[in-house]
Amino acid sequence: MPLGRFLLVLVIAGWSASAAPRPVILTTDCGADMDDQWALAHLALSPEFDVRAVVTTHTGKFPILAPPAGETSARIAREVLAHIPARVRPDVIPGSSVPLQTRAPLPNNGVERIISESRKYGAKDRLTVIVIGAATDTASALLLDPTIADRVEVVAMAFNGKTGGDTFNVLNDPIAWKVILDSRIPVTVGDSTVTKRDLSMTSEKAHALLDAAGAPGRYLAGLLDQWLATHREIVVAITGDMKRWPVWDEVTVAYLLNMTRSEHRPRPGLMPDLQFEFAPTKGFINWVSAIDADRLWADFARRLQPAR
Repeated sequence: MPLGRFLLVLVIAGWSASAAPRPVILTTDCGADMDDQWALAHLALSPEFDVRAVVTTHTGKFPILAPPAGETSARIAREVLAHIPARVRPDVIPGSSVPLQTRAPLPNNGVERIISESRKYGAKDRLTVIVIGAATDTASALLLDPTIADRVEVVAMAFNGKTGGDTFNVLNDPIAWKVILDSRIPVTVGDSTVTKRDLSMTSEKAHALLDAAGAPGRYLAGLLDQWLATHREIVVAITGDMKRWPVWDEVTVAYLLNMTRSEHRPRPGLMPDLQFEFAPTKGFINWVSAIDADRLWADFARRLQPAR
C-alpha cells in the first residue's frame, strides 16, 4: 500500500475510534422524581452514547415507588422510552428493590448485566456506569467481582457538597456508596449544590424549550408540571420557589457531553453520618464544579426534534 494511502487509513481509523459511541449502563430510580426521566431520554436520544442497559432500583426507606420498587421503576423507564423517538431501545432490567444491609452483595439480573457488560472493556476503554439512584446494584457488582474496578467508571449524581452529606441517592443506600468509595473504581460526582444552582427549571422554560418537538417534548415538560403540582411542599422547602425545580440527574449527561467543569479532589471515605473523611492514600475523585446549562438544554431540545 502506498505510504500516503496508508497514512490516510490510519487517520480515518483513528477518527472512527474517537467517534465511537461511549458505552454506558444507566442505574436509576426512574419515577422517584422527574429528573431520571429527562436523563434517560437525553441519553437514549444521543448518538454519543451506546446505552447497553438500564438497571432500575429502589428509593431506600422512602416508599415513593410501589413495591417491588425495582419492577415499578422499570415500568416507568419503559414508558419514557416509548414516548420518545429513541434511536435504540435498551434493555430495561429491574435491579434491587432494597438497599444493602451489610457488605454482602444482593445478586439479581441487573447486577449480572453490569458484570457481564464490563467484561468487554478494560482500563483504557472503560464501561461507564451512571448512578442516578441508589448505588445498590453497582456496589453489589463490585462485591461479587472486584475486578470490575479495572473495567468500569462511575459517574453519579450524589452528595450535598464537597464535605459529603445527602438527602436522597446516597441516603438510600449508604453502604453501597461506602463500597464504591473504598474501591479503586474511578468516580465522578455532580452534587446537589452545583445542580441546584445550574440546572433549575420552570414549567414555562421547559415548555418553551421542548414543546416544539411535538408530543415527546410535551410529555417530558409535562412530567415537570406534574412534579411541581403534586410536590409543592418539597419544592418550596428545597428551592424556596414553588415554580422551580432542579433537574438533578442531568448533571451526569452534561458531564459526559463535556458540558461541565470539574476538578480532582482527594477521594473521601464515608462516615456513618454521610460526611466525608479524608486519607492521603485514597487517591482522587473527580468533582463537577460548574455546568453549562444553556448548552445542555439546547442539546436536549435539538435531540428531541423529529428527523427531517
